[in-house]
Amino acid sequence: MAKPVRHNFVIGLIDFLLLNIALVSVHLIKRGSLELSALYIKLFVVFYLVWLGTSLAMKKFKQIAGRTFFEALVLIVKSNIVMVYLVSFFIVLWAHLTAVSRMQTFGVCCALFLLELLSLLLGYIIFKSKFTENRISSQNQTAPASTYYPLIFIDVVLLMTIFLAVNYIKQDSFSLPFRYDQIILVLYALLFVSSFLVKKYDKKNFDSTYLKAVTPCIKATMIICGSLAVMVFALRLFYYSRLHLFGTFAILFVIELVVYYVYYVYRKYGRLDKDIETADEVTAALNVEDQDRHLPQERDVAPLAEPVEIKLKHALEFFSETLFDFIKRNIDLSAIERKSTAILSTGEIEDVQNLDENRHKLFINLHKTNDVRWFNRYFLEIYGHLKTRGYFVGKVHTTTTRKKYYQAKYPGYIAPLFYYTNFVWCRVFPKLPYIKKIYFTFTRGRNRMVSKAEIFGRLCFCGFKIIDALEIENRLFFIAQKVRQPSSNKNPSYGPIVRLRRAGFNGSMITVYKFRTMYAYSEFLQEYIYEKNKLEKGGKFRDDFRITEWGKFMRATWLDELPMIYNWLKGDLKLFGVRPLSKQYLNLYTKELQELRKKVMPGLIPPFYADLPETFQEIMESELRYIQAYLKAPMKTQAKYTWKSSKNILLNGARSH
Repeated sequence: MAKPVRHNFVIGLIDFLLLNIALVSVHLIKRGSLELSALYIKLFVVFYLVWLGTSLAMKKFKQIAGRTFFEALVLIVKSNIVMVYLVSFFIVLWAHLTAVSRMQTFGVCCALFLLELLSLLLGYIIFKSKFTENRISSQNQTAPASTYYPLIFIDVVLLMTIFLAVNYIKQDSFSLPFRYDQIILVLYALLFVSSFLVKKYDKKNFDSTYLKAVTPCIKATMIICGSLAVMVFALRLFYYSRLHLFGTFAILFVIELVVYYVYYVYRKYGRLDKDIETADEVTAALNVEDQDRHLPQERDVAPLAEPVEIKLKHALEFFSETLFDFIKRNIDLSAIERKSTAILSTGEIEDVQNLDENRHKLFINLHKTNDVRWFNRYFLEIYGHLKTRGYFVGKVHTTTTRKKYYQAKYPGYIAPLFYYTNFVWCRVFPKLPYIKKIYFTFTRGRNRMVSKAEIFGRLCFCGFKIIDALEIENRLFFIAQKVRQPSSNKNPSYGPIVRLRRAGFNGSMITVYKFRTMYAYSEFLQEYIYEKNKLEKGGKFRDDFRITEWGKFMRATWLDELPMIYNWLKGDLKLFGVRPLSKQYLNLYTKELQELRKKVMPGLIPPFYADLPETFQEIMESELRYIQAYLKAPMKTQAKYTWKSSKNILLNGARSH
């Protein structure tokens, strides 16, 4: 606990006597008389108030014991500078005092400083034992400042903007009066000198508390206002508007408090570690060994002591009976122990980390996944706390369910306005390069708008299999099972250009580039989509919810395949050839066709556009005919298929779905 400050009243009385000596002597020298007019009585009152406030605020009368001579000297210098600033400030703002003598005012300040300095020297000679020895320590050396330049830019823009705004308020015009273009240069000079003097833009100010971050702003503003007051009074610049000079910096200070708070919060919450996105990061997080991707099947176990079904029903009856029925329909609750079940309602990953690892057979989180800061970290944390073949039941507010929520809550003409406003803030902003920093600073990632495809894709990326999903009261509940090792994909797609691993010539894997037409992480859902929806005519997945609205347009116009021209120039693809397929899709083909495909290079335009097959079987037959013909007569086959494809595309309007 810090010791209370004790003031030496004897020193205070002596200093008060010195102030009176300075006031009286300077007045006598200047006026030749001790008679005080009303004007100078007010000046004396100002000096008394400023002297008392400065002395108490700066602890000027603190016991000399424990203070070095140099520390006492610095304190006297600082207190007198503050006194000059404050007295000048009062005179400039108080119109009745503007006529006081500058020589007398500054003379009193100089006389008081000299008298205090003389008293300090005399006290040091007489009471030397009361002063401590000068302390020199290398530990007091401060680290070099780390300047954050955007704050300087913000100050530059704000100062000019506020100055012009104040001018418009006073003059009803942005045109500056005579000499005001000169004073703006002085204001900038004062701003920069004071700011760098107090290290206002140092990043380290934001590493502890908000008060420490804005303390340099307070100091800089005080130095600026004091310097302005001295300048106006000393040079008799009273023709400048006080509102222009001091109002500008008062407004600037208020706005800086907001700006510095935003940056402080960003430094504390916005610059968090990124999510786990690559296979190497997954390996580091879970210590996953390079082994068989699919986890072993469950072994037969002895009868359970206390199955979870009854307790789970009681726990969920006040939340949602529908949810319990949904869980029971997809999970054999009689095979899960109560003690191996965890039910939480949290958006914090730390709450999952506190659970015992590899112990739980069933994990249920009733809080929506949208509030979790990092989706992959969250899913991998759950993955690590589940037993093999364990189940994860979660909830998410998707773009679809959120639209339904607004449609149910608000009238028809208002609902779209609320939805799309929320869409921009919670869906678009988190993806923009710089704006997302502001978003995560204020929201910490909570309530993000996310698609069903992205959440399910991330679950599959993290080693889960989607068992089932159900909408309950405009919220999507899902059941996922830990069935495999997390994905070995080196770089899941998230940007506007996706990099897809496809089977190339001789079976080697190549990276194909396309414009994004699906939601992020959709590439991990191929198995799930096929099992749920199978294929439609043309070999595409039926009811593929992974495709975005703009993606449908891009596919119909082939805009999504423009980046594949790079693969063509690179030599990974030729102009006409079989479609480059993913491993999952390729596994649907017959073994014979899989082997034949290795003998030809895939192309930009597949045989599909020459034959226009409708079923998956017809697609395989079409590719088989093309490959067999190509292996016999490459040039003739290429010319034939190129002509037929061009005719169907240009004349018959054949397009991708």
